[in-house]
Amino acid sequence: MHPSIGLTLGFLFIYTLLIGYIRSTCWKDPTSIFFQAQRAHSPTYSAHRIQEAVRYADLAGTEQPAQGSRINPPELCVGVPSVQREGISYLKSTLGSLQHGLSAEERAGLRFVVLLAHTDQTEHSDFDQPWLVMADQLPSYNDDPQRLALAKAMELNQTHGTKAKFDYSIVMEECEKTGAPYILIVEDDVVFLDGWRHRTMQALDRATTKSWEAGHTDFLYLRLFYYEGLLGWNSESWPTYLGSSLAATTGVLCLLLLTRRFIPAARLHLTRSVFLLVALVFAPLLIVLVFAAGGNCALPRPAGVHLMPENACCGQGLVFPRATVADELMPHFRANRWSEVPTDSFIEEYADATGTLRWALTPVVMQHVGGRSSHGAFRGTLGDMMPSRLWNYGFEENDADSLAAEHWRVNNETLYTGYLNCPVCQMWLK
Repeated sequence: MHPSIGLTLGFLFIYTLLIGYIRSTCWKDPTSIFFQAQRAHSPTYSAHRIQEAVRYADLAGTEQPAQGSRINPPELCVGVPSVQREGISYLKSTLGSLQHGLSAEERAGLRFVVLLAHTDQTEHSDFDQPWLVMADQLPSYNDDPQRLALAKAMELNQTHGTKAKFDYSIVMEECEKTGAPYILIVEDDVVFLDGWRHRTMQALDRATTKSWEAGHTDFLYLRLFYYEGLLGWNSESWPTYLGSSLAATTGVLCLLLLTRRFIPAARLHLTRSVFLLVALVFAPLLIVLVFAAGGNCALPRPAGVHLMPENACCGQGLVFPRATVADELMPHFRANRWSEVPTDSFIEEYADATGTLRWALTPVVMQHVGGRSSHGAFRGTLGDMMPSRLWNYGFEENDADSLAAEHWRVNNETLYTGYLNCPVCQMWLK
């Protein structure tokens, strides 16, 4: 048998094995040709977390919650603008997941601001629900005559983008008034994992440090959710991909040339036909397989806080420094109040124009579960809690027991650190 034939058969065997491996590994990457939509959309962890959240919310609505001391100002203010969605509401599970599992100390450092974004709040199906005791503040347009007039005009004009930004700005403003150094604004159709709070606070510390290291005094936001479908291979990066592919092929050829030169026994096998096969067949097929695997699977994002200035979607959960809200975003929202640009795009356009830093946390600490949008459009074909888009597939890999153990460990470490920093406590225990 000719050496080239044996080499080709061996390569095809290995290539087939690689296809099988990638097929079994990359099925949840929406940028992969091996993506299995039905399987990847399975809410493995989200369904469990939603059940926990709803049970917690029901309990909060029937029992007087324990009122521990509140930290003033709070460490973090969470704002949730919510509008009525036809036939379904996600607000209960959103709030429940934000609060279920929090220790008394964690809850004391948080403030929750919920806006039922209707001039007639009775139009919202969650109006006056007992579990709304989970909210620390329930502002209304009626609190301010100017707000009320603007909201009525926007409802009359049915300008969804304009009204959504207005509601967003209201919860930002109410959170800013609490004095919290950070403000988290979330949509009302999401679910948070157990332990989201400590991961978020640690990420904020890291984002602040990285911003200083980059020569910035602050940053625009920390993203807690993103859609992997926009983070694969992008057409605008084709020169980078081409250069990397050529470099990889050249590197392999150089290695073979060096082997042929310094190992005489290899010259019998490393013939001209072998070099042609490697350069024109084997290397291109392997490169094609890498791209077919998908960007997220082939080059997964490392855990931690990283810049994400492009291809990030959407505005389900963003944490802003209070100074950024007060000095930059609020004036920008007011100056462009009647713009119809969607809120997330509006914020991204501002970031592009100002060059401010946009950080993202990996892995994400929240999932977008809404199948029906806030302006009545049905998003998916897989059910109201399983949208066809805007789904973070990695989130569903979370394990409830592991997260609970991590959360318990962090809380214990926090208590122990507090004990070490409290001489009076140590004397009392002795």
